Amino acid sequence: MKVILIISILMVSFARTAYSYPESQIKDCVSSALSNPATKSISKIAITNYCDCALKAIFDENKDIRESGYECAQENFN
Repeated sequence: MKVILIISILMVSFARTAYSYPESQIKDCVSSALSNPATKSISKIAITNYCDCALKAIFDENKDIRESGYECAQENFN
């Protein structure tokens, strides 16, 4: 029983973050936003949070791209 508990704890402690969207999607989103002149004054952290929010809404909640982008922009850029 102790062995099962130890293995379970090890599995949980070494688990990586799982995303519902491909990692390449967030990299593309962030690099695109960083190269946009309109977002020069916005921090990379805020842009990454925006992209994560928008991609989650699009992939997980099946929301419209424009609606997701607008809602996430309000959350992260205000």
